[in-house]
Amino acid sequence: MRNLSLSLLLVAACLVPHAVQAQSACANSSLSGAYFYVMSGNVFSTSYDAFLPYAESGKFTADGNGGITGQSTTNVVGFNLASSAPFQSYAVQGNCTGTITLSTGLVLSIQVVSGGESVLLAPFSADYGVTGQAFRAASAGGGQCANGSLSGTYSYVHSGGYVDSNGNIDFYSEIGQVTADGNGNITTTNVGAGTSESGSGTYTINSDCSGTYQITYPSAGVFSYNLALAQGNNLLFLETDAGSAIAGTGQRQSGGSVLPQFVFGAGVWYSALYFTNTNSTSVSFTVNFTADAGTPLTVPSLGGTSSAVTILANGTAVLEAPNPGAFGEGYASVTLPPGVTGYGIFRQSIAGRADQEAVVPLASASSTTSTLTWDETGGAVTAVAMANPSAVAANVAITVWDVNGSQIGTSSVALPPNSKSETNLDALSGLSGMKGNRGSAQFTVSTGNVAVLGLRFVGGGAFTSIPTTGN
Repeated sequence: MRNLSLSLLLVAACLVPHAVQAQSACANSSLSGAYFYVMSGNVFSTSYDAFLPYAESGKFTADGNGGITGQSTTNVVGFNLASSAPFQSYAVQGNCTGTITLSTGLVLSIQVVSGGESVLLAPFSADYGVTGQAFRAASAGGGQCANGSLSGTYSYVHSGGYVDSNGNIDFYSEIGQVTADGNGNITTTNVGAGTSESGSGTYTINSDCSGTYQITYPSAGVFSYNLALAQGNNLLFLETDAGSAIAGTGQRQSGGSVLPQFVFGAGVWYSALYFTNTNSTSVSFTVNFTADAGTPLTVPSLGGTSSAVTILANGTAVLEAPNPGAFGEGYASVTLPPGVTGYGIFRQSIAGRADQEAVVPLASASSTTSTLTWDETGGAVTAVAMANPSAVAANVAITVWDVNGSQIGTSSVALPPNSKSETNLDALSGLSGMKGNRGSAQFTVSTGNVAVLGLRFVGGGAFTSIPTTGN
């Protein structure tokens, strides 16, 4: 561990190795929009006649036609922090490899990954032993960021170098966790050389999803960083302190899973959760129930507002909330151990007709965007349940398109912390044009989270679930 500072913690330099992924045909249009990036490694210095630790972060915007603009911030041990706007042009080949040319004459080799969701970077020069990665900015879908956009726990990896108290250049690497509360407060715990240290501080997220933070460690003092929030729950870090060149990435730990609608009682509604343990050992976890207003929801059949679950190896467990008794409505949340899968069931019982039932997948509790495909032809109606399982308020921006991609309308729903709302989608202001049409709907939040469940009702009340895709 770095004795000066178990610090640098958060930041993270070397990038997590990226698994090889099959690529489909690419072109310049595959690289389009705003990206945040980090790079780290070593660069040759003629002044020192040696390779020195190097770290860089920044943001660039590609126009889909070979044009690129952006800003970079570099930190090299032995030199001052520097900012520039070096991006000049880019080219992407059909095999998804390509180049970014900088105004300095340096050329970056690139590999476009997952249709342009991320980009691998490496300077094409004998003077650089540097690699990096870029991710689409979290606001690329339209919304703006704020402090509430950063919440939850992220695992990070970082490396680089720094000048120690004796004036020597030391290399450094570390892993750890950072937790943000959505209100500008941040804590970290690092791990290195078998020991760890915790620190605390504050952060600020700008509207474009870039930001800064400072962290204080009891034995090491105060450290400052640039950070950026990218899509796919990625964080990018660069330490900005003099004498250090450290950068890296963080990935959000699973925020758990949500069944956005859990309803029972009144002689009408039955809900159940099914879990299967595919491991060779038993597992235990807890399922929590929350009412629409964000308060704990008591489920009489389960004896309270939560239920402890233990499943033997290769076993299955079922939690049931039957329809007799008082009406209750909310959502269920759970963090499933690795190797455990689950889903929900709703059943509606109305006298004089057969029971109606739908199987419902669990949604991610950490999603900030969710998309569903709807069809309201033939008298069908689309109902949605939207849960915000985070500790900060969320305003769900809803955009609806028809089959031709033409926008039908927009609407919004305010969700206080830990709350949930349900409604017929076409009943929301601005979305009445859905009736008789087909298309898609996107639900996006800039603070908090949103887990969405879609239900399709047809005819006399028959219904089925609509799968949603969240990220």
